[in-house]
Order: sequence, then structure tokens, then C-alpha cells
Amino acid sequence: MPIQVSDYKWHQTDDNILLILDLHRTSPKNVDIVTTNSYLKVSFLPYIFEVFLCHFINIDKSSAKIAKGHIELSLAKEISSPWKELGLKLTKEEQQQKRVEAIQDLERQEQEKVKKNKDERNRRERFAVSQQIAEDDRSCEQRKKRIENEKEEFLKQSNGGDDSCAPTGVQDIVEKPDLRRRLSSTCSEEGSCVVREVDYDGDGEDSLYYSSTENLHAMQTRAKLEKVENTNRKQRKSSSLRNAATKEKEGKKVALPAVRQSSSIKVNFTPRVFPTPKRESCEKEEQDWLTAQSGCHSKSPKDITEENSADYYKEKAISLFSNKDFRGCVNAYTEALKLCPLDASFYSNRAAANLALNNLHHAINDCSKALELLTPPTQENSKSRLLCHIRRGTAFVHLSLLSEGLADYQAAHHLSPKDESLKKDMERIQAILMTSTDTADSSDEDSDDDFKSSGESSPPSNS
Repeated sequence: MPIQVSDYKWHQTDDNILLILDLHRTSPKNVDIVTTNSYLKVSFLPYIFEVFLCHFINIDKSSAKIAKGHIELSLAKEISSPWKELGLKLTKEEQQQKRVEAIQDLERQEQEKVKKNKDERNRRERFAVSQQIAEDDRSCEQRKKRIENEKEEFLKQSNGGDDSCAPTGVQDIVEKPDLRRRLSSTCSEEGSCVVREVDYDGDGEDSLYYSSTENLHAMQTRAKLEKVENTNRKQRKSSSLRNAATKEKEGKKVALPAVRQSSSIKVNFTPRVFPTPKRESCEKEEQDWLTAQSGCHSKSPKDITEENSADYYKEKAISLFSNKDFRGCVNAYTEALKLCPLDASFYSNRAAANLALNNLHHAINDCSKALELLTPPTQENSKSRLLCHIRRGTAFVHLSLLSEGLADYQAAHHLSPKDESLKKDMERIQAILMTSTDTADSSDEDSDDDFKSSGESSPPSNS
């Protein structure tokens, strides 16, 4: 649990509340501030400051500043009036209700912010579309004006720049030119007008209404159409060739290969005495062990009994534990349990190796299994039960299950009442349980460092 901060300073003006919090030598990067109009929480793990404000504040006008070693919060008052206290004194149920309301308020503010941003984005998109439409309209108008200007210039050039001598009919024709013919007029020496029709140009459209840009677009369009038509023609030709080749292949009979004959493969494995995989590094050790067990070659490897094999794994596990190879020790005891599944010492010693590997749940299971096998309790198996209780209690303490750990340490102390270290550990667990209301997390870390009992550090026993 986080540590509640109670040492803070605050003073007020008519409009603001100034709150100063000490960071307790924590990093400013880990500071997290959550605030609503009536709730304030400042988190800088492992510390936390939480206050339920007496009056409402204006979040938009409030600010926070992280200085060297402390935080300065400036809270703007909603109503300019003096505050008697900074926060309300509430019960746990009322505090929980206030927290729920604060979370709902934050979610509502976030939704409003997202909605506002979405509306603003839509407004900008609509504005951009309207501006683009207006720009397209202006471009279209400019293009129309340019085309009209080009038409007027062309008419002036075709009439020789003088429209006064043309008859009324001709002027009408010039103003509204025929779609199929072009007209030109010249004046004679007597001032009479001579009108001459020019032969039909054959383009199918009125060239007077087309600018040079439009003619270029028309040429490009025709070129694209021709290109597409050529491509389609090539595709049809290649498709017909493929169809012809397919029909020719279908006419011929393709010879299929003969079906293969089925057969079986025999695999012979090298006989091996040990259930573990063969390793070159362990080959000499295995051969020496086989030689010793066979009695100077008087017995074959097949005569080795399961009891001797279990003893081999037991000795090997003890050697691996002394060399700090806890993983190998766990594997060796696992193989030994396959041969002797009712040996409680194998479970107890494997629990010690799992405890060294920090496999706490496996250690608890092994100790519980060993205690089941050590029934009924007698004076002969008291030492084995003592080790099982110590190792399981240590695992419980590492998992912050202090009540279960205390029960195992009490059982171990009952078996060995003269052991002062067990008594001290038991008293330390009881003290932590008494003071673990608000500082459970920090107490668990201290207990993890203190309870390095004999169950984890001692090598597996031969019991």
C-alpha cells in the first residue's frame, strides 16, 4: 500500500489556495496529479497525497509547478471566500463514494474533450471543403473568361479588324458564326463589301469555339483512347494464342509417372540404462558409476536395482546443490521420485532447491507432500518435519502470506523449542502482522530480506 503523506503546508488568498508538498527525495518524473472541482490526488510512489476539498475549485485556472524537492499547487477558488480547512473529514465509505464520483467526473470531462475535438475537426474539414469548392468556382470562372477572350480575339482576326463595312446579315453571321463554315469579308475600292464563303474545314465542330488548350486536351484524349484500344487488341490476341495452346495440350495425352511402392523403415535405438539423455560431459561419470555398481564387471547394467538408481540421483542432487546448480538439483530429485515416489526426503530436499530458485509455489507443494508422507508424526521423523515447516513457512513469508508463514514457524518452534533463531523469526512475523495496516508493502520487502532462514540456504539433508 502507498504511504499517505500528512506533512504539507497550505495558505490562502481571496482567490487562490497555495499547497506545498515535499517529494521525500523521489523523482519528479513519477509525479501524477488527478484533480476535479472537489477532489485532489497527488501520487509520487511510494507516497500519495489525497484530499477531499471543502469547497469547489476552478480547474481551468488552477496550476501546478514542480520545484526542487517539492510541488507547488495553485488552486483557484470557485467562490472568493476564506476556507476554514483544506479538506473534509470523511469516513471510509464516504471517501470511497467521493472517489467514485471523482472518477465519473474525470470520465465525463474526457468524453466532453473528445467530443469537442471531434466537432472542431469536423468544422475544419467542412471549412476546408467549402474553401476548395470556392477555389474551384473561381478557377472555372477564370477559365470561362479566358475562353471568351480567345473567341473575341479570333473573331477580330477573322474579320480583319473592320466590322463597319460588313452588311447586317454578315455581321449577324460573324456575331453568331455557323458551325460548319467560316466567313471572311474584304472591302472593294468602291466601298462595297465582297463576301466569300470558305470551304468546309471538315473538323466536325466549330473551331471558333475551341481554344488551343482545348484542342490539345482533345488530342491527348484521342491518343489515350488509341493506346487503350491497342492494349486491348494485344490482350485479345495473346488470349487467343493461349486458348489455342491449351486446346493443343488437351488433345495430347500426358504420361503420368508410376505410383511408388510403399515400404517401412526400421529404426534401432542404442540401449541406455539411464532415463536421462546421453551427454559427452557426463559419460565418464556414468561409466564409473556403472562399473562401481556392477562390482568390477561382475554384474551387467541390467542387474542394477531401482533402489541403487535412486541413491545415485540423490547423491548427484546433493552434489549439484553444493555447487549452486539448483536447477539440476531439482531435475535430479524429479528423476529420483519417479523411482521412489513415496520418499518424503526427496520432496523436502527438492523444496529447498525450488526455494533457492524462488519457485515459491513449487516449494510449498513439495513441503506439503512431504508432510503428508511423514505421518504419523514420530520422534524419528521430527527433523524432517522441522525442515519442511521451516521451508514452507519461508515460502509463505516471501509470498506475503504472513499468517500461514507464522503457523509453520510456530509448528517448527514446537518441534525445536530451544532454537533461538526460530523464536526470533516467529516474533518478527508477529510484530509485522501487528503493524501491517498501512505499511504492508514496505513491511513485506523488509520481511523478504530478513527471513533468509535455514530452509533456503541449507543444503538438502539425507533424511
